[in-house]
Amino acid sequence: MGRKMISLFTGAGGLDWGFHNSGNYDLIVSNEILKPHLKTYTNNNKLSLVDIDNYKNETEVGVCGDIHNLTVLHETDVIMGGPPCQDFSVLRGDNKRAGFTVTRGKLYEQYLRILKDSHPKVFVFENVVGMVSANKGLAYQAIQEDFTNEGYKLIFNQILDISSIGAPQSRKRLIIIGLKEDLINSIKQEEIDNIINKYLDNDLLKRYPLTPIETFEGKILTDLNETYVNIMREFEGCMDGIDNESSKKWHLEYNSLTMNIVKDYVAINKIEYNENEFNQAMKEHKNILKILGYYGKKIDEQQFMDDSNRLGRRNRKVTERMYHIPPFYNFKAVENTEWKVKGLMSNIYKRLHPLKPSPTVIAYGGGGTGGYHYEYNRQGLSNRERARLQTFPDNYLFNGKSTEVRAQIGEAVPPIASYWIEKAVNEILDLVDTK
Repeated sequence: MGRKMISLFTGAGGLDWGFHNSGNYDLIVSNEILKPHLKTYTNNNKLSLVDIDNYKNETEVGVCGDIHNLTVLHETDVIMGGPPCQDFSVLRGDNKRAGFTVTRGKLYEQYLRILKDSHPKVFVFENVVGMVSANKGLAYQAIQEDFTNEGYKLIFNQILDISSIGAPQSRKRLIIIGLKEDLINSIKQEEIDNIINKYLDNDLLKRYPLTPIETFEGKILTDLNETYVNIMREFEGCMDGIDNESSKKWHLEYNSLTMNIVKDYVAINKIEYNENEFNQAMKEHKNILKILGYYGKKIDEQQFMDDSNRLGRRNRKVTERMYHIPPFYNFKAVENTEWKVKGLMSNIYKRLHPLKPSPTVIAYGGGGTGGYHYEYNRQGLSNRERARLQTFPDNYLFNGKSTEVRAQIGEAVPPIASYWIEKAVNEILDLVDTK
């Protein structure tokens, strides 16, 4: 019998993946209001799915419905989840971040209610970074106080850039891990800190992040020089004849490229290069690729039963526009041209760079917000490419329409974060159980 876990606001299951994958945990119940998301989760983890009106307190089940109507009569070792976060998100602007003043912002109270009922030894709570500053910090302060008042010590309470633990994507999330205060009396704080730092603070990956080209090709940088050169050569002259600030900047950047993948990776990511560190970092990159099942598996050569590798229909106007947008540039590259567009957000027509962590993969939006490939002749990313940037393993299949799958991927916590969180949580619980 494994340890027990409860999952709330489950989505497609990114935050849960490490716990299921480890084999150390048995699910009591998960809850998600959106059926396509929950069906993805239950299918991948071989669980039953029931409507909330038919839930009879059975275990190993996904319950679809409004969490306000969910009652859990089981105790657990771990509870995890991230309430929907739109009202905390910094993307909405300060005047729209209502936080605690609206019902959606208070969904965290349902998380707290079920935590009180199930008495977990550990909880894992995640949310957008905007939660920290919403309502001038009052929401974040209240949440911390609520957890503390329930008898938990916050052993990890940070904004974590998940690229620093293995995601090929710049994605920051607030992660809070709490441990029952009465369990801490048996172990030293230093022991807890050492475990947390071992799994959630990787200095090498902070300095030498995993890249999209490695993620899509299934190889580490040192094995991809020819591929990289072929990609970048395609962009020579892509902004010739364009007169704007982006064009001037790109010409300087392109002329400074060495066409050596290691040297350009170091320069583009502003790394103070150390050969021994770099070699160790490449071992870390290979390890991440192996954990996720990508190593030796180029994404274009894989078959996916959920059709998530299907590309959208090409649009002639978009194709022409993208021919003039270099890696890591966006709509501003075509200002003052016939391909210009109005844009407010930096991700509009933003193209990946093969050697830089991807911008945050987002769940919704048209008008050029879907993310664009680093290959010259490619338009938008497929859902499976988004899934790799989010670190979903290739055998994690998605349920629903293409737009629903994109939402499931974009809303998720990258599974690689769950992998390391589980290792930290399980080692702490092992330590508690041996004292």
